[in-house]
Amino acid sequence: MRKFRSEWSQGDREGYQRRHDVSEEPHTSCSWRGNQRREHVVTPPLQEKDSSDSPMASAVEFKTYVDQACRAAEEFVNIYYETMDKRRRALTRLYLDKATLIWNGNVVTGLEALANFFDMLPSSEFQVNMLDCQPVHEQATQAQTTVLVVTSGTVKFDGNKQHYFNQNFLLTAQTTANNTVWKIASDCFRFQDWATI
Repeated sequence: MRKFRSEWSQGDREGYQRRHDVSEEPHTSCSWRGNQRREHVVTPPLQEKDSSDSPMASAVEFKTYVDQACRAAEEFVNIYYETMDKRRRALTRLYLDKATLIWNGNVVTGLEALANFFDMLPSSEFQVNMLDCQPVHEQATQAQTTVLVVTSGTVKFDGNKQHYFNQNFLLTAQTTANNTVWKIASDCFRFQDWATI
């Protein structure tokens, strides 16, 4: 089970930085426009792919790609659930314009429909217990840099009992010369409560 960076000791942080030679951590990009706060998951620019056909170069390149995906996913999860619990009106800013959410089998598509759906949900308290991520192969995403993020944990919606949940996100990279902003293309949420017999 992966520890969230907020739970890391100083030794964990130093060990991670030594193993991964991390000089620049992902960070939250915040800008203010009037009363509206904008947040995005921002990482350093993605490294260009090595054109060499060497299997060793490919293995190193893939490991770097996986490490970048994991750093982006950890930052994304922290931002997503904090926004869901505390600033839900800003949540749609994490989604692409034509993103799709499947919430316990109900399909919601587009930013306006997502905003309406999130407004209807009671206030929440999410606790993420597990996070996993992996890059999605370019052949499956038409060369769009994409990461699959899987979370599970517990959630309590106001006026309801606590539920176990599982949530899967497909994040796509919107890359500029200065940074990479990750947006949700697809989101699938499901309660995972066991039926009592």
